[in-house]
Amino acid sequence: MNNKNSLQILGKNFSLQPNALIVKGKPTEAAYEEAFKLLSRIETAQGWWWGDLANAREKSYGSLKVLAEKYGKRMGSIAECQRVSKAYEVSMRIESLSFNHHQIAAALPDRMTWLRRAEKEGWTTAELAKQIRLAGILPPHFESFEPEIVKADCLAWIPKQDICDLLLTDPPYSTEISDIEAFAASWLPPALKKVKPTGRAYVFIGAYPIEIEAYLKINTNTMTLANVLVWAYQNTLGPSSDLDYNLNWQAVLYYRGPEAPKLDCPILIEQFSVQNVNAPDGRSGVRYSAWQKPDDLAERFIRHSTKPGDLVLDPF
Repeated sequence: MNNKNSLQILGKNFSLQPNALIVKGKPTEAAYEEAFKLLSRIETAQGWWWGDLANAREKSYGSLKVLAEKYGKRMGSIAECQRVSKAYEVSMRIESLSFNHHQIAAALPDRMTWLRRAEKEGWTTAELAKQIRLAGILPPHFESFEPEIVKADCLAWIPKQDICDLLLTDPPYSTEISDIEAFAASWLPPALKKVKPTGRAYVFIGAYPIEIEAYLKINTNTMTLANVLVWAYQNTLGPSSDLDYNLNWQAVLYYRGPEAPKLDCPILIEQFSVQNVNAPDGRSGVRYSAWQKPDDLAERFIRHSTKPGDLVLDPF
């Protein structure tokens, strides 16, 4: 890498390059903390920078957990950057491909072969992941961390969160809320503001006209309400009525950011706006709450909209 492409905005011991953070000399623990603080202020910081900085600091001074908490960074996200950075020496990193390309292939023994193909063919990250699946390779194992679960009021919790790649949530329905219009307006706009321009959101709501109307009135800022998806199920029904039709579906509001990439949705039956997935069934011991959603459906939306290491928020 030519030094002309280097930046030294984190201090004299740290040089930023498009696909690396180079540590010079033996920085003090205080110098590492200052670099961490400054990097935290760069919203577009590369995954390589976080990974290289964290790996170097950890090697000299141990765990970053205290620093992560102090400066409001998720340790899980930093650890994922560390994993990817460790998988590729700086000389192996392909400048024309993104950090996320490298992340997708990092767990594969022949990862460089896949990355060279991606560079030659001009594959997006979604196409690279698709080609790996089509080759019959089992999904790579990505080191994962337990989700962070917090007991808090959603209106107090949402503003404290980092911007995310996916908002996937299931708020209380109008059957449980006295003023659904006020409730929807109180939490959805601030939650959508936490989604990156490249991100998406799936919000489960009840199939009740008053509830659908309340959510459709909301100003979603830069997010586009692209579809009202239907989750349909045949194995259970909602409350019965002598006057109206029985409900065997729920709505899913699907939003996408202005820079969202193509959906990673190669399976034909998953490409339709009606998603047919059985509801959790208490008779088989897998239903723990009245409004529980099927894991298969949540997993499907996550697959369509994220990459390994992305951040998913659920305020409820």
